[in-house]
Amino acid sequence: MFAASFEDKSKNMGKIVCLINVTADGFCDSQYVNADAEFHEFVHGLLAGAATVGFGRGSFELFQGVWPPLLEHPGKPESQVRMAQALHDKDKIAFSTTLKEVSWAHSRIVGRADAELIGWYKEGGKGLLTIGSPGLLASLSAMGVVDDYYFSIQPVIAGGGSVRLFDKLRLEARQPLQFVDAVRLGSGVNILHYTVKM
Repeated sequence: MFAASFEDKSKNMGKIVCLINVTADGFCDSQYVNADAEFHEFVHGLLAGAATVGFGRGSFELFQGVWPPLLEHPGKPESQVRMAQALHDKDKIAFSTTLKEVSWAHSRIVGRADAELIGWYKEGGKGLLTIGSPGLLASLSAMGVVDDYYFSIQPVIAGGGSVRLFDKLRLEARQPLQFVDAVRLGSGVNILHYTVKM
Protein backbone atom coordinates (compact mmCIF):
# COMPACT_ATOMS: atom_id res chain seq x y z
CA MET A 1 0.00 0.00 0.00
CA PHE A 2 1.41 3.38 -0.98
CA ALA A 3 1.19 6.17 1.56
CA ALA A 4 2.43 9.73 1.23
CA SER A 5 5.02 10.40 3.92
CA PHE A 6 7.14 13.54 4.10
CA GLU A 7 8.58 13.29 7.58
CA ASP A 8 12.11 14.46 8.31
CA LYS A 9 14.47 11.76 7.04
CA SER A 10 17.08 12.62 9.70
CA LYS A 11 17.54 8.87 10.19
CA ASN A 12 19.56 9.11 6.95
CA MET A 13 22.34 11.02 8.71
CA GLY A 14 25.62 9.20 8.43
CA LYS A 15 24.52 7.44 5.25
CA ILE A 16 25.09 7.74 1.54
CA VAL A 17 21.60 8.36 0.13
CA CYS A 18 20.82 8.62 -3.58
CA LEU A 19 17.71 10.11 -5.18
CA ILE A 20 17.31 9.51 -8.90
CA ASN A 21 14.45 10.30 -11.26
CA VAL A 22 13.83 7.66 -13.90
CA THR A 23 11.14 7.03 -16.51
CA ALA A 24 9.27 3.74 -16.78
CA ASP A 25 11.68 2.70 -19.52
CA GLY A 26 14.77 3.69 -17.57
CA PHE A 27 15.82 7.14 -18.84
CA CYS A 28 17.18 9.78 -16.44
CA ASP A 29 17.05 12.90 -18.58
CA SER A 30 15.93 16.00 -16.67
CA GLN A 31 13.31 16.85 -19.31
CA TYR A 32 11.19 13.94 -18.07
CA VAL A 33 11.15 14.98 -14.41
CA ASN A 34 7.87 16.04 -12.80
CA ALA A 35 9.14 18.17 -9.90
CA ASP A 36 6.09 19.86 -8.40
CA ALA A 37 5.50 21.27 -4.90
CA GLU A 38 4.69 17.83 -3.49
CA PHE A 39 7.92 16.38 -4.85
CA HIS A 40 9.88 19.33 -3.44
CA GLU A 41 8.34 18.67 -0.02
CA PHE A 42 9.59 15.08 -0.17
CA VAL A 43 13.09 16.22 -1.11
CA HIS A 44 13.15 18.58 1.87
CA GLY A 45 12.88 15.53 4.11
CA LEU A 46 15.96 13.99 2.49
CA LEU A 47 17.90 17.25 2.62
CA ALA A 48 17.25 17.52 6.36
CA GLY A 49 19.19 14.32 6.94
CA ALA A 50 22.28 15.20 4.90
CA ALA A 51 25.24 17.44 5.64
CA THR A 52 26.14 17.75 1.96
CA VAL A 53 24.51 17.33 -1.44
CA GLY A 54 26.61 15.70 -4.15
CA PHE A 55 26.24 16.00 -7.92
CA GLY A 56 27.97 14.80 -11.03
CA ARG A 57 29.12 17.54 -13.38
CA GLY A 58 26.05 17.56 -15.62
CA SER A 59 23.53 17.66 -12.80
CA PHE A 60 25.53 20.26 -10.88
CA GLU A 61 25.68 22.61 -13.86
CA LEU A 62 21.95 22.12 -14.47
CA PHE A 63 21.06 22.84 -10.83
CA GLN A 64 23.50 25.77 -10.62
CA GLY A 65 21.79 27.30 -13.63
CA VAL A 66 18.24 26.79 -12.33
CA TRP A 67 18.11 27.28 -8.56
CA PRO A 68 20.26 30.32 -7.59
CA PRO A 69 18.40 32.68 -9.97
CA LEU A 70 15.11 31.83 -8.23
CA LEU A 71 16.38 33.64 -5.13
CA GLU A 72 17.22 36.75 -7.15
CA HIS A 73 13.89 37.28 -8.90
CA PRO A 74 10.69 37.74 -6.85
CA GLY A 75 7.34 36.28 -7.81
CA LYS A 76 8.37 32.65 -8.25
CA PRO A 77 6.22 29.84 -6.74
CA GLU A 78 6.77 29.45 -3.00
CA SER A 79 7.76 25.78 -3.22
CA GLN A 80 10.48 26.61 -5.76
CA VAL A 81 11.84 29.49 -3.71
CA ARG A 82 11.91 27.31 -0.59
CA MET A 83 13.78 24.57 -2.45
CA ALA A 84 16.21 27.10 -3.91
CA GLN A 85 16.93 28.42 -0.41
CA ALA A 86 17.37 24.93 1.05
CA LEU A 87 19.85 24.02 -1.67
CA HIS A 88 21.61 27.37 -1.30
CA ASP A 89 22.14 26.75 2.42
CA LYS A 90 23.56 23.24 2.03
CA ASP A 91 27.19 22.40 1.39
CA LYS A 92 27.47 21.07 -2.14
CA ILE A 93 30.05 19.04 -4.04
CA ALA A 94 30.45 18.79 -7.79
CA PHE A 95 32.28 15.54 -8.49
CA SER A 96 34.21 16.26 -11.67
CA THR A 97 37.71 16.05 -13.09
CA THR A 98 36.94 18.62 -15.80
CA LEU A 99 34.89 21.35 -14.08
CA LYS A 100 37.15 24.30 -13.29
CA GLU A 101 35.04 26.66 -11.20
CA VAL A 102 31.65 27.03 -9.51
CA SER A 103 29.53 30.07 -8.72
CA TRP A 104 26.87 28.50 -6.51
CA ALA A 105 27.29 29.42 -2.82
CA HIS A 106 28.72 26.76 -0.49
CA SER A 107 29.94 24.65 -3.42
CA ARG A 108 33.27 23.04 -4.18
CA ILE A 109 34.75 20.70 -6.76
CA VAL A 110 36.10 17.26 -5.88
CA GLY A 111 37.77 15.10 -8.50
CA ARG A 112 36.14 11.86 -7.48
CA ALA A 113 34.32 10.13 -4.65
CA ASP A 114 37.08 8.05 -3.08
CA ALA A 115 36.89 5.75 -0.07
CA GLU A 116 38.39 8.32 2.30
CA LEU A 117 35.82 10.99 1.45
CA ILE A 118 32.91 8.55 1.59
CA GLY A 119 34.13 7.30 4.95
CA TRP A 120 34.14 10.86 6.28
CA TYR A 121 30.47 11.26 5.39
CA LYS A 122 29.52 7.93 6.92
CA GLU A 123 31.24 8.76 10.20
CA GLY A 124 29.84 11.07 12.83
CA GLY A 125 26.33 11.26 11.41
CA LYS A 126 27.21 13.64 8.56
CA GLY A 127 25.56 12.01 5.56
CA LEU A 128 25.76 12.66 1.81
CA LEU A 129 22.72 12.97 -0.46
CA THR A 130 23.10 12.74 -4.22
CA ILE A 131 20.38 14.10 -6.49
CA GLY A 132 20.15 12.99 -10.10
CA SER A 133 23.70 12.45 -11.37
CA PRO A 134 23.36 8.95 -12.89
CA GLY A 135 27.10 8.66 -13.51
CA LEU A 136 27.92 9.46 -9.89
CA LEU A 137 25.19 7.08 -8.74
CA ALA A 138 26.70 4.30 -10.83
CA SER A 139 30.20 4.98 -9.44
CA LEU A 140 28.96 4.90 -5.84
CA SER A 141 27.00 1.73 -6.55
CA ALA A 142 30.08 0.08 -8.05
CA MET A 143 32.00 1.03 -4.89
CA GLY A 144 29.28 -0.60 -2.81
CA VAL A 145 28.90 2.44 -0.53
CA VAL A 146 25.26 3.47 -1.12
CA ASP A 147 23.04 2.88 1.90
CA ASP A 148 19.67 4.04 0.57
CA TYR A 149 18.24 4.42 -2.91
CA TYR A 150 15.17 6.52 -3.71
CA PHE A 151 13.98 5.74 -7.23
CA SER A 152 11.51 8.42 -8.34
CA ILE A 153 9.58 6.69 -11.10
CA GLN A 154 8.15 9.18 -13.58
CA PRO A 155 4.79 8.25 -15.18
CA VAL A 156 6.03 8.29 -18.75
CA ILE A 157 7.59 5.99 -21.31
CA ALA A 158 10.23 8.25 -22.81
CA GLY A 159 11.06 6.12 -25.81
CA GLY A 160 14.60 7.50 -25.83
CA GLY A 161 17.00 9.84 -24.12
CA SER A 162 20.62 10.72 -23.54
CA VAL A 163 21.25 8.53 -20.50
CA ARG A 164 19.72 5.34 -19.16
CA LEU A 165 20.02 4.38 -15.52
CA PHE A 166 22.95 2.04 -14.85
CA ASP A 167 23.55 1.53 -18.58
CA LYS A 168 27.30 1.21 -18.03
CA LEU A 169 27.37 -0.22 -14.51
CA ARG A 170 29.27 -3.49 -14.11
CA LEU A 171 29.25 -5.26 -10.74
CA GLU A 172 31.29 -8.27 -9.65
CA ALA A 173 28.19 -9.67 -7.96
CA ARG A 174 24.53 -8.82 -7.67
CA GLN A 175 23.59 -6.18 -5.14
CA PRO A 176 20.33 -7.24 -3.46
CA LEU A 177 18.04 -4.49 -2.23
CA GLN A 178 15.53 -4.49 0.62
CA PHE A 179 12.26 -2.66 -0.01
CA VAL A 180 11.52 -0.10 2.73
CA ASP A 181 8.52 1.92 1.62
CA ALA A 182 6.99 3.92 -1.20
CA VAL A 183 5.35 7.29 -1.66
CA ARG A 184 2.76 7.96 -4.34
CA LEU A 185 2.50 11.61 -5.35
CA GLY A 186 -0.54 13.25 -6.85
CA SER A 187 1.38 13.76 -10.11
CA GLY A 188 1.57 9.99 -10.60
CA VAL A 189 5.23 9.84 -9.54
CA ASN A 190 6.03 6.88 -7.30
CA ILE A 191 9.13 7.14 -5.10
CA LEU A 192 10.46 3.72 -4.13
CA HIS A 193 12.82 3.49 -1.18
CA TYR A 194 15.28 0.60 -0.92
CA THR A 195 18.20 -0.10 1.36
CA VAL A 196 21.12 -2.28 0.37
CA LYS A 197 20.59 -5.77 1.74
CA MET A 198 23.55 -6.97 3.77
